[in-house]
Amino acid sequence: MLMFDLNLQSTLKKDRDKLISSKELNAIVEKIFNEKAINISKVKRKLDKPNDSYINSLTFDDIETDKIFHISSIKKLCIKYRLRFLDTHLFKGEYPSELYNIIPQLEAKHQTTLENFKIMAPSKLFRLRTKEDPLLFAPIGNGYYYLVHKWGRDLKSYRRFLVWPFKNVNTLIFTSIILSLISTVFGAKIFNNFSDNELFVIFIFNIKTFVFVTFYLLFMMRKNFNESIWNSKYKN
Repeated sequence: MLMFDLNLQSTLKKDRDKLISSKELNAIVEKIFNEKAINISKVKRKLDKPNDSYINSLTFDDIETDKIFHISSIKKLCIKYRLRFLDTHLFKGEYPSELYNIIPQLEAKHQTTLENFKIMAPSKLFRLRTKEDPLLFAPIGNGYYYLVHKWGRDLKSYRRFLVWPFKNVNTLIFTSIILSLISTVFGAKIFNNFSDNELFVIFIFNIKTFVFVTFYLLFMMRKNFNESIWNSKYKN
């Protein structure tokens, strides 16, 4: 029966109105939104600020050890997946909304001010100087970084194999040799009247061709190897 139905929202509102006026409630809500806007503004200023020599100090008992990573591990991952590890003021991607709460909460927890943030992400997410799924880190000294937040989608595991040829000169030459071998075997299957000596000559010719083409394309596209760009603020 309708006369016995209970509207929970109306009941809550009646009880609230006994405790606080609409004017006071508006003032509280406005204060909450103003504080949130101030937090967002402060965090944005930190992220847009160029890094200096400041080292963050965290409370030992509150540190999550699974979020501490040495620069050598970060470098290894960047080279393996062709990523950059750069200051946040070069980052042009979108920060997730929860980050503006995570940083103030982390600062309050450790009773400190966090500075000098760095991000690990693909090159396309940075404003790079022309000579042109992210992880946010804060330095804590001795080459160690504390993972503040991770967002976005995870990288595809096969990215490692796609960018492996561009790890360094040796991997690019090795890839060229493998491609040359595959193309030579494929040609031998189609034209089975080649002698062993002729196949060897074709194989050597293919190696020279693949090496020349790959290095020429790298030069024309002004690209560099993973080991050279992982912490470079320059596009090429």
